Amino acid sequence: MRLSLLILCLLGRFTALADLPVPPQVLDPQTAAEAWNVIRLATGNVARLLKEDRLQELPAQISLCSPALRLLALRDAAPGQRALIDQNTAQAFRLVNDIAQAGMAQIPASATASFTRLQNTLDALKPAYAPAEVKAEVHVCPLHPERLSTQADTLCPICNGPLRVRRIPYTDVCPTPITPLTKLGLEAEVVLSKGLETPLRVRLQTLSGQPLASNQLVPLHGAPVRFLLVDQTLQDFHLLTPADTKIPGIFELAFNPTASGPYRLWAEIAPAETALPEYPAADLGGEFKIVSRSNHDFLDVVSTTVGGFRFDLTFIGGNGGSPPLRQVSLMRIHVSDASGQPVTRLEPLVNAFAHITGFYDDGQTVLRLHPVGGDILREDLRGGPWLTFKIYPPQPGYLRLFCQLRIDGRAITAPLGIHIRAPPQIPQRITQ
Repeated sequence: MRLSLLILCLLGRFTALADLPVPPQVLDPQTAAEAWNVIRLATGNVARLLKEDRLQELPAQISLCSPALRLLALRDAAPGQRALIDQNTAQAFRLVNDIAQAGMAQIPASATASFTRLQNTLDALKPAYAPAEVKAEVHVCPLHPERLSTQADTLCPICNGPLRVRRIPYTDVCPTPITPLTKLGLEAEVVLSKGLETPLRVRLQTLSGQPLASNQLVPLHGAPVRFLLVDQTLQDFHLLTPADTKIPGIFELAFNPTASGPYRLWAEIAPAETALPEYPAADLGGEFKIVSRSNHDFLDVVSTTVGGFRFDLTFIGGNGGSPPLRQVSLMRIHVSDASGQPVTRLEPLVNAFAHITGFYDDGQTVLRLHPVGGDILREDLRGGPWLTFKIYPPQPGYLRLFCQLRIDGRAITAPLGIHIRAPPQIPQRITQ
């Protein structure tokens, strides 16, 4: 128990970076099968975080094992198994604590060594439980995630919809699938006319060419599919929610280009198989190429005024005024009005007080950021003047940011931009 309290204290110091959204009942498993499912998913995520050198996020992920270990420790034991359970659950608790501390202290060798010992300890614990419990999959309803079952092909008792295999996100900051599962295409060639509404009809498919319907996707901020659109100068941005055509994999939308193109269209989706966001892309009006710096300079823009409101961008920590490369850090935006007064009446916009979409100057990499603290599900709530985001820049380069919010019923998009810089190289001493 004291070890669990220590982990909670450690995470209390880590709150700003650790508000990982997890499915219901992950923190309160009711059976040994549910507990082992949490342990298997969480430790798999820890292995992924270690591989990506995301040590700061280890405490939030490894702590998910603590409630599951507690249930396993209290489980009635078969004759001769009590000592095995007590010894290995106690050891596992200690190792969970060691991994959390090593993650916070940014000591990769210690985190990796403790994680290897934890895996060995869990392997030693497994014989005390039925193989079906250790290997169980948990299935949940996408609309009512508190409804779950360890039986496949089960229907939700509320909506009668099929349950899906439960997944726990390994991170909520710039997650990337190991192997993308989807692709995006156009149903017809698109002719762009500056200033004229352009209809689009697109198809989402698996890599094997099967249509990808909305019910095969995990909703992200209230919608299974959204589209992101930007021109090659990274100036004209659109966030679009498509119309439902009732045809699996086919979506319709429209936008009004302010440039003659080309544009790149990304679908923002999360296949149910992984629950990780993917951004398959297609080009409109020709081949999308980021313009040369000799023709269009990308500048840092950390303050801007749009619609009579000022937006100021700051970073906590960082490298030369920008967020550190391949680390989770905090980014803040302050919103004030024309008189300099803080704005505290930000309205919910698609389940959040703000959304940030970032495009790297390679034309390939997209970031989607939302304020810390979870979804905003009541329309009467108001926010501001500060908006805090977690950011994980995966690579160096210029990053154009579009902050979208709503004030007094009016949607506003504020363009900002930063250079993500690699840390300076420390020159090696040359010895004679």
